[in-house]
Amino acid sequence: MTETKDKKPRKFSIRNVSLKKLNRKYDFLMSHDESGRPMLNFKLNLLNLILVIIGMALLLIVITTFIIAFTPLREYIPGYTDTNLNREVYQLNLRADSLSREMQRKDIYFDNLKKIVEGYDFSADSALASINIYEPLPQGVTDTITLKKSVQDSLLRAEYEAQNQYNLFGDDLMSAARPATSVKNFFVPLNGSVITAFDPDEGHYGIDIVSEGDQIINSTLDGTVVFSSWSINNGYCIGIQHDDSYFSVYKHNSTLLKKEGEYVKAGEAIAILGQSGDAETFKHLHFELWHNGIAINPVEYMTINYPDPN
Repeated sequence: MTETKDKKPRKFSIRNVSLKKLNRKYDFLMSHDESGRPMLNFKLNLLNLILVIIGMALLLIVITTFIIAFTPLREYIPGYTDTNLNREVYQLNLRADSLSREMQRKDIYFDNLKKIVEGYDFSADSALASINIYEPLPQGVTDTITLKKSVQDSLLRAEYEAQNQYNLFGDDLMSAARPATSVKNFFVPLNGSVITAFDPDEGHYGIDIVSEGDQIINSTLDGTVVFSSWSINNGYCIGIQHDDSYFSVYKHNSTLLKKEGEYVKAGEAIAILGQSGDAETFKHLHFELWHNGIAINPVEYMTINYPDPN
């Protein structure tokens, strides 16, 4: 009786794979289960099988790369953004760059315009005949520009400074509460006759109006009562700030009907005609109208009668 020894299976190793084994052909047959008729039959060695697998893997890698790089399907892959986002960012950059250049041109234009206003005579320089207003002026030109003050400019500056020197209320005191208008309809403060005209050279910055009886003094415009008090010289006096920096003053009243801070309408009763104040012997209203801190003649803004000289 002979004993048989079990053969141990060999382990697979690259060393055991020789070129002869790689080139060994294998017959692959696919047949029908019932009839046994062959349906597919081909021969393939191990080397060709390895090459086919590698080729299919490379083809799959190429197709996947193409899908990620050139099709919208990459949006579904985490980490990739919208395909139109880069295009929109590019267009926005172009617009921003165009706006920046346009702003630079506008700045240069206004800078050159400022130099023109300052008095540079461009007609005296023939080299600037073809100058572009959107380009900076040459250095030689800007160095020669000097500010020239004309007589009209000096008079305008002096008038403006005189108007605002004693203006305690400012130009926009009433504009924040009520809109300013360019046309004013002044209300006559008292129906009567002017006995003393406007004469600022003699220190009389208003007009004196007389009327019979205890007449009502009315506000000439809408405004806010700034002061309502009594003094030795002016008696019962009331001052009203109006829109567009108009300011009216009503002196020598017998009674004041409004207090400081109250808002009055044009034609609204604010006082009663009287003769209060120092050295006043008859009833009359001393009415002053100011604009931007300068006294103006009220008869130029409203119709007030003068007494008949006959």
